[in-house]
Amino acid sequence: MIFPNYWMLFAILFPMTAAFILQLLHHFAPSKTGGWILLSCGITSLLTFGAAVSAISGVRVLRLGGWSADLGVLLVSDPLSAVFLFISAFGGAAAVWTTFSSLSDSDSGSDAEQWRLCGLFFILWASLNGILTTGDLFNLFIFYEILAVAAYVLTGASKTREALEAGLKYLVLGTVGALLILLATSMLYMGGGILNFALLSSVVGGIPRGALAVAAGFMIAGLGLKMGMVPFHFWLPDAHSSASTGVSMLLSGVVVKASFYSLLRVTTLLFPAEQAGFSIPDTLLVLGLLSLFTGHISAQRQTSIKRMLAWSTVAHMGYLLIGIGCASPLGVAGALLHSFNHAAAKAALFLGAGSFSTLSGSKEWRSFTGLGRRFPREGAAFLLLAASIIGLPPLGGFWGKWMIVLAAMEKGRWMTAVAVELGTALSCVYYVPVLFRLFSPRRSEDTPAAGAFHSGMLFIALGMTPLLLALFYFVPSLYEYLISAGEWVVSPALYRDAVLGSMIP
Repeated sequence: MIFPNYWMLFAILFPMTAAFILQLLHHFAPSKTGGWILLSCGITSLLTFGAAVSAISGVRVLRLGGWSADLGVLLVSDPLSAVFLFISAFGGAAAVWTTFSSLSDSDSGSDAEQWRLCGLFFILWASLNGILTTGDLFNLFIFYEILAVAAYVLTGASKTREALEAGLKYLVLGTVGALLILLATSMLYMGGGILNFALLSSVVGGIPRGALAVAAGFMIAGLGLKMGMVPFHFWLPDAHSSASTGVSMLLSGVVVKASFYSLLRVTTLLFPAEQAGFSIPDTLLVLGLLSLFTGHISAQRQTSIKRMLAWSTVAHMGYLLIGIGCASPLGVAGALLHSFNHAAAKAALFLGAGSFSTLSGSKEWRSFTGLGRRFPREGAAFLLLAASIIGLPPLGGFWGKWMIVLAAMEKGRWMTAVAVELGTALSCVYYVPVLFRLFSPRRSEDTPAAGAFHSGMLFIALGMTPLLLALFYFVPSLYEYLISAGEWVVSPALYRDAVLGSMIP
């Protein structure tokens, strides 16, 4: 069937078009703006979900423009990209809905400008889907540039000193990352004469070993900076903690996962260890361990709840890198499951943190005394989410980490397995005090909470996600699918042969 191949294209074009129409509606028919945002959010999520479902059973390839494969635009989805398209479908919808709800409830005089910023959410969403489905390095770079512009503006949209500083830092370091990706792309093009992933993968052996090693270093550094990997993480805590709640949800839950996907796709396809001159899995494993411990230790020192969650994201990027560093289908499968769990749980934690901060009048988690008692359902959801992020069984966060531990032991990396388990203990050190504060009796000298819990139903729904993900262990087909997706990573010939085969007339 041809139509399923077009889900990818529609998932990119529709949100781009929706952003443009949103600006027109806001100018000529402001009363219809809210309805269009919700309709566009639902359609974009449905199209992205459709693109993911269509790729579960195998590779989908769409050639645009009728050009030859070495020059034309190619959209590709496979079992690996399907996992991240699911994350985009749900994470993007949750972020847009949260922002829409906050604007609908707002009485501020700056609503006109804030409503227009909703268009940037759709532009960012479209670029995310483009990153996850592009079949060549050139368009990967283009989609990253589109995403970057939207993300920089959204980060500083609140116009506070903190947000503007974070947006500027994000802009500067993001530009450095883009330059590194562009340099790597240029070197690969000079050596191989082509930018298509599948075709370049088949000729990469002809690129001089030294040039390929330098290109690999540039690409890992550039994409590592985009995903907040240590030592390129300096922008992430500021950007994720200073942005509005909806933007924080999107950045921490979805955007960094797209960069992880890109790193996973590019390094395995284009930089085989025997050609790159150094072991990329070992390099990513070391960087993953550095990210894990740096993130957890830094999170323990934070008094701001959103900044604590941002540093936690750095640590969880470490888990993902360790998973692919194990270079086995089981390790990659664990990283994929943990990607989905972290996206859902961390987005909901940012939503809960933003709501608790509004109620207490402070971003400091020490001001949350008794809020879990006053709002027991939301408090229970926050507890469930924190337990999943920590990795307590039988929640979803446990199974992803456990698969990574098993993969490390399978490879004889016992110290790596111990480090992953130690990360669980370190995360308890900063999550448990927050939970104790939430459910502690309110003292008379504490500032009383006022107002209603923002987006409570969405928070509860997202809070149930880790519990539902716990069921994956009892659904063999899901486990088998993740292992299959892992095999697409560790065996790049599967992707290359499937794409090249589909391009034969």
